[in-house]
Formats: sequence, C-alpha cells, structure tokens
Amino acid sequence: MKKNKAHSATSYAFQPGERILVDANIWLYLQPPPAQPAPGFAARYANVFAKLLTAKAEPVIEALVLSEYLNRYLRLEYEAAWRSAYRRFKDFRLSSDFARVAQDAVADARNILTLASTRDTPLHLTDLPAILAETEAGTLDFNDGVIVETCRLRGWKLLTHDGDMTIGGIEVLTTNGKLLAACP
Repeated sequence: MKKNKAHSATSYAFQPGERILVDANIWLYLQPPPAQPAPGFAARYANVFAKLLTAKAEPVIEALVLSEYLNRYLRLEYEAAWRSAYRRFKDFRLSSDFARVAQDAVADARNILTLASTRDTPLHLTDLPAILAETEAGTLDFNDGVIVETCRLRGWKLLTHDGDMTIGGIEVLTTNGKLLAACP
C-alpha cells in the first residue's frame, strides 16, 4: 500500500467545505469520559478543531468511528472506575451503574452528531481483500484500514493522533510527531 502524507494539524490551513474525517481518538480528546480526562496535549486538538470550524471546513463522522468512540469511552470508564465492582465488562454492561455511564456516553455521542456531518462508509467500494490480507498479516488494524480506505475513496483528509496511520495513500492531519516523521 502507498504511504500516507502527514501534515501538522496545528499549522494546516483548512478550506471552506473541506471534509475532514475526525478519528475516534480525537473525539475522545474533545469529549473524554469523566474517569479518563484527556491528556494535556489534547488542548492542541481542541484548537485545531476550533480552526476547522472557523474556516467552515466540514468535520465528518461515520458509523465505524462513532462505534469506536462509544466502545472505547465505555471501556475506559469500566477500567478506571468499575473494574473492582464488576469482574467482567459484560457484567458491568448489564448493571444499573452502566446505565448511568452509558447515558453520559450517548449524550456525548449526540453532541458529536451536532458538530459533524454523518456520512456512510462505502464498504462495497473498498478493497476488502487487501484490507483483510493486511489484517491477516498483522500489518494493519481492520478498522483503520476501512477508515483510511473511506478517506481515500471520498477524497477526505483524516484528523488523527494514531501513530499507526502510515499507509493508505491519504492525507492525515496530526500533532503526533511520530506520525509526522513517518509520513513526510
């Protein structure tokens, strides 16, 4: 697969109408679960997101990213605050304690949906055999492969902090020095 091209998100000049797929890790920095506050560097992404909106670029969310956001949010809450009370995540998920945590997570997800345009993953157009082969070889996370392929097919840029987003032939926006160095 072709290497991605990374740009510094802090100095990137967003264009009006430009569609930017915002990765789940960025949403977790912008809307973190209470038990796991965002790291200090997340403030850079808040500034980047504000610039994106000011420029009238279009933040995009799709089902896979929203699913990753919600699942990770709930797992982070479980690991940080509920693991000692519930031996298994599924036990927590079936509890009344989970209902309160899920209510907060869903409220944050609904807020994301007010900030970003929803778009579908064109799975029928993706190169699934290549993504599956890379997944099988251990060189690619399946979800990452689908997200990158979606960006490639749609002509979107990806705003991410994921240092593994190095292949796929798309443009990524990040403040992650490792990713910037890997995809000059």
